Amino acid sequence: MLPIHLLISLFIIFGFGCYNNPRNSVDNLDINIPDEWSVPIHEKSNNNKDWVTAFNDKELISYLEAVKAKSPDLLSILQNEKIGRYNAKIRGANILPSLNFGFNQSESRQNLSAFGFADSFLGNQGSDSSSQNNSSSSSVVSFKNKTFGLGFNYQWELDIWGRLLNERIAASKDYEAVKYDLSYLGFSLVVRSAILFYQGVEALEQSTLSKESYASLVEIRDLVKNRYEKGLRSSLDYRLAETSVSTAILEMENRKNLLISINRQLETLVGQYPTGTLLKQKKLPTNLPSIPKSIPAAIIERRPDIRSLILKVESNVSRISQAKRNLLPGISLTGSLGTSTQDFEKLLDQDYGIWNLGLNVTAPIFNGKRLRSAIKVQEAAFEISRQDLVKGLLKAFSEVEQLMYFDQSLKVQINAMRSGVDQSKDAYNLSKERYDKGVTTLESVLSSQRQYNAIKSQYLQLQRQSIENRLLLILALGGDFSYIKEGS
Repeated sequence: MLPIHLLISLFIIFGFGCYNNPRNSVDNLDINIPDEWSVPIHEKSNNNKDWVTAFNDKELISYLEAVKAKSPDLLSILQNEKIGRYNAKIRGANILPSLNFGFNQSESRQNLSAFGFADSFLGNQGSDSSSQNNSSSSSVVSFKNKTFGLGFNYQWELDIWGRLLNERIAASKDYEAVKYDLSYLGFSLVVRSAILFYQGVEALEQSTLSKESYASLVEIRDLVKNRYEKGLRSSLDYRLAETSVSTAILEMENRKNLLISINRQLETLVGQYPTGTLLKQKKLPTNLPSIPKSIPAAIIERRPDIRSLILKVESNVSRISQAKRNLLPGISLTGSLGTSTQDFEKLLDQDYGIWNLGLNVTAPIFNGKRLRSAIKVQEAAFEISRQDLVKGLLKAFSEVEQLMYFDQSLKVQINAMRSGVDQSKDAYNLSKERYDKGVTTLESVLSSQRQYNAIKSQYLQLQRQSIENRLLLILALGGDFSYIKEGS
């Protein structure tokens, strides 16, 4: 039957087992979160698709699946999540009793001279010749002793004030925060992998554009050279044409080097050997993941990094409670149960059973104000975590607002540049015709060709920036919007 003090302690523990700290939320902060964003969203959306499939790009889908399955960075994130989970279990285990099993065997040899007795005190007839030291002429009496022990030892700090419970809650909150941090890191890695993928696609298109420009300039050079050799064109035209071809070669090599560099980054990201040949023939997509017209600004709270900051505030609330309860007395139960015998065969015989129970009470009297200073430290840590949450929210709102603003600006730029590409291409073709008829100069042709090449290159950059900005906006808003109904 359990001792009465153990029963009372268990009753108190279960009585305090329902204790918990109140949850914190963004509503408790001094931040005025608007119902709508300051930048309006003017876009019809199709929320039936997630952001990956919205591109209608099978190569992107295949690449991101490889990232999720093989990326060393993502695999490391999974292992860090395990470390966080087990560390939380370690820090929260103090509330449970510690029970250990033990088995021991000891053997000793003693002689009576160690106790101040001589052999003559007992007489030779009472001594066991087998236990005597045969090598000693003084006939010192000695004996051997064997003991075996089997038992359980336990120690349990009774958490009657909830100190250990607060420690357990704080450890759990810390682990949840780590999970959200790692989740956001993993999501960010996938999104940025898609961004790098389309940077590679743009580099591929830029490389193709430089090859087309080179081929066009070679065609012009050959035309000028042919007419120069016939005396129909000056050496100045021929030299300008040759210079343009040389410049095109440099540009072609630079863009090829950039493409290979990005390809190697993409291959390394999925754990492949970096050959620099991942992307082949590819075009930038015209379909972008849609943004619903009605997205409340409070959606930012679903971002994993914001959820993590909220949990860190809650964790520090529990740590303040834990630090305050360190001022109260601590009560621990200790005890052991087992057997002790000189015969191994009797280890399980209850007649040789031994046990003990103990109750320890410790209370702080003087500690140089360490405990009260620890409370102040935790209170300061709580205020820091609260301000980190405020900063994190404001930064998140700023990111979304800026990305939405830039999204609208990119649409205007792309529309303008699309017209510029068509006009500059027509101007280049017209200048070649006029030069062929002798109406205009070669400088005009080369100038119009450079202008077309520059405008087409800038148009590709804007397309890629539009994709990148949309992906960063999805990251800033915390994911896809398939659950948001249009007009809600």
